[in-house]
This record gives sequence, C-alpha cells and structure tokens, in this order.
Amino acid sequence: MRLLQWRAMKHRITQNDLLRRLPQERLSLLRELGNLADEGGVALYLVGGVVRDLLLKRENWDLDLTVEGDGIAFARLVADRYRAGLAVFERFATARLEFPDGLKLDIATTRRESYAQPAVLPTVQPASIEEDLYRRDFTINAIAMQLNSGQFGRLLDVYRGRRDLRARTIRVLHAGSFQDDPTRIFRAIRFEQRFGFRLERTTARLLAQAASTNLIQQLSGPRLQNEILLLFAEHDPVRAIARLRQLKLLRFLHRCLCYTTKVKRVVTAVPKAFSWWARRFPDSVIDRPIVYLMALSSESSAVVVAAMIRRLVLSREQAKNVSAGGRWVDRALKRLTNKGTVRPSQVYRLLEDFSSEVLVLLLAKQVSAQHGVRLSLLKRHLVAYVKNKAIKTALTGRDLQAMGLRPGPQYKIILGKLLEARIDGMIKTEADERAFVQNHWV
Repeated sequence: MRLLQWRAMKHRITQNDLLRRLPQERLSLLRELGNLADEGGVALYLVGGVVRDLLLKRENWDLDLTVEGDGIAFARLVADRYRAGLAVFERFATARLEFPDGLKLDIATTRRESYAQPAVLPTVQPASIEEDLYRRDFTINAIAMQLNSGQFGRLLDVYRGRRDLRARTIRVLHAGSFQDDPTRIFRAIRFEQRFGFRLERTTARLLAQAASTNLIQQLSGPRLQNEILLLFAEHDPVRAIARLRQLKLLRFLHRCLCYTTKVKRVVTAVPKAFSWWARRFPDSVIDRPIVYLMALSSESSAVVVAAMIRRLVLSREQAKNVSAGGRWVDRALKRLTNKGTVRPSQVYRLLEDFSSEVLVLLLAKQVSAQHGVRLSLLKRHLVAYVKNKAIKTALTGRDLQAMGLRPGPQYKIILGKLLEARIDGMIKTEADERAFVQNHWV
C-alpha cells in the first residue's frame, strides 16, 4: 500500500514539475480554461508538441487544445470570454483564436480520421480522446495533459509516448500511418534530426517502403512546400537534406535534382554563411529555408529550377530568389573575386537586384570554394555594399527640371550617375551634384 502511495506521489510531483516549466501567464491561462471547461461540462486537454517538449525540457509555447465534446462551441466561449479573434474550420472541427496580447491558440474537437485514399486530406468524426491520440503521427506526439480543475496536469499516455521519449525513439501508431499521410515521412526526418532520435525498426521499414513509392507525388504543392520548408527551417538542415538524399526523396522536388559533391559543399557552407551574416548585419531578416532550397538547386538547370518552383507553388518572392541562385550568382561571384580593381559603384550595380538571401548564397558558394583570399575580398565587398545601400542623392527629378532639363528617361540615367559618383566618393555635397550635372548635361 505504501509503495503504491509513493508511486502516486512521485507521479504527481513529476507532473507538477512539468507544469512549472510553463511561463506563469501561460499556466494561469490554462488553469482558467480548465475551469471554463468545467463550467461547460467538457473535458479539456493540452496536446501535441508542447506536451512532448515539456517532457523533453525544451521550450515550445505553442498551445494546442482538444475538447472531448464540442470544440468549436468551447472555442466560441473562450473567444467571448477573452475578446479573442476567432477563425473556425468546420470541416476539421477546429478553431484558431488570437488573443489581444497576440497569443494564438488552436482548439479542436477530439476526433477520428479516415482517408478515402492515400495523400488526401482526411474526413473527420467526433471521437474519444483515446481515438484522437491514435490518429496522430508518432507516439511521442500522442500524449495529452488534462486541464480540468479536478485533474489538472494529469498525463494521458495511452500509447506509451513517454517510453519512446526516454528511449529516444520515433514510432508510428499503426502500420498505415505513412500511407494515410505521406507528409509524415518528412516529419519523421524532421524529429529524427531535431532531437537526435532514431526511427524504431518497424517504423523505419514502413517509412522506407512508403518513400520507395510515388505517394509523395500525390501531395498537393502547398502541402509538399510546407513540409520541405519546415524541414529546412530546422536548426541544422544539412543532415536532414543528406537524409532526403539517402531515402531518394529529392526526386519529388524534381527527378533531375541531384545532390552532387559540389552541391553538398555549398549546402554544408550555408550555416557558416548565416553565422557571418548575422554577426555583421544583426538586423537583417533572412528567409533561411529558402536559402537552403537555393543552395540545393544551385547547380541545377533553369528548366529544373522552374519546374521545382511550380511543383512547390512558391510565392513570387520565393521564386525570384530560387531562380537567382544559379548562373546570376556565379557571374557576380566571378566578377567580385577577380583580382582586378572593382569600384564600389560597380559592386553596387552588380548586387543591387539581389535580395539578402541571394547574398548569403553568394557567400556560401565562396565559403565552399575554400579560397581564403577571395573569401576575404568578397566579405569586404559585401560589407561595403550594405553600407552603400544607405547612400542617396541630394537632387531629385524636380531639381533637375528646375535646372532646365527636360523630363524624360534621361532623369533616371542622370540620377543613377550621381548615385554612382556619390558611392565612389567623387562627389560629397549637393553643390557637387549640381556642378556634376552642369558639367555633363546642362
């Protein structure tokens, strides 16, 4: 009897320690929502990645809740109580709330899923919490924590997810998991690399079987894009990309996309390029996943890159970056690392149409070449270019008109020449600019 009491006390202490890892404001909110669920007569659970990461002592404050009852009705109640914005997705019995302080919260009805065919979105039906957990991708993500006041903090681990967390193992819940939803192939790789876990033997076999088929080809472009970019957003995507190559999954981006030794060197150099860029330009915002996609396709033909862009349904900005990652970058790199003298204005004109993402790729390519002198030269050019981007001419089109110049295309040419002269230090003041225009155009 005493042994059972000791085990129960130990389990409760563990749960209390788990909850103390949450920020106080999040913990208070969850307690309030548990009380609200009591009032509504429904069972409320915290589920998914946040529970997993609490157990792993990792920070993750994305709150996903599920309601054994009417989740959407409960979401409306929460929205009214906290004056939160509400978006409802009836098909999947889910709702997203945005609180006045910016917190986003997902609330869903506990449900089972059925798939009419592989790779399509599921049909959902209300179900018990146990069935809801069973529909999830892996056991480590199938742990719930009850939030109702009488059971606050109680862990529900029907499928032994904690066992797999301790064993550092990724395990599917049923044999048809990858067939039902092939995006789980990418998620398995993502969690494997993020946590340093291994795939359980049967799971590894099922994943390899699914990867060898054309199931992933049936995914829509946006779904495939989402999984690829999430994978490339991980802390160290280099190993994940190598895993994609090992499982021959890169063919689903394009059958001619090859992970050659040269491409591997560029991809491997991207983290070093990011590190240098962040130190030099800490306020710069970079789309990191896109840079990895650019590096991965940097030696592919324009035809292959264009087809990959269409397959992933990339945005216009993303497409522009990925398209620029090939021959345009190589031409700029060759010019910038040439031993001959390059004026600051020439560097500016070479780089002015490049985004920060393209500049990071430019740097990664030079890092991969392992030529110290040329790398130092490129870095100096990049620092000077970013500094020179802030330079503006004092004169405007109106000033040119006041000086007697007829409006037209020549204005762009004149102002461009003024800017170049400013960048090269040939002129420094407005008076210098006016003299420059007088001497050359008036």
